[in-house]
Amino acid sequence: MNACDIIVTVVLSLAVVAVIAIGIYKKVKHKGGCCDCGCNGCTACDKCKKEEK
Repeated sequence: MNACDIIVTVVLSLAVVAVIAIGIYKKVKHKGGCCDCGCNGCTACDKCKKEEK
């Protein structure tokens, strides 16, 4: 394995880790409902109503 192969392997590994991290972030970000206020509903509070519009 030469230096180029090692660099390509490291870059691809980092890309895979980044894609997984982004997926986890997106799932956790909206865990509380439609918005991040934690009301567990899309129209339960004024903040959610404003974000829908």
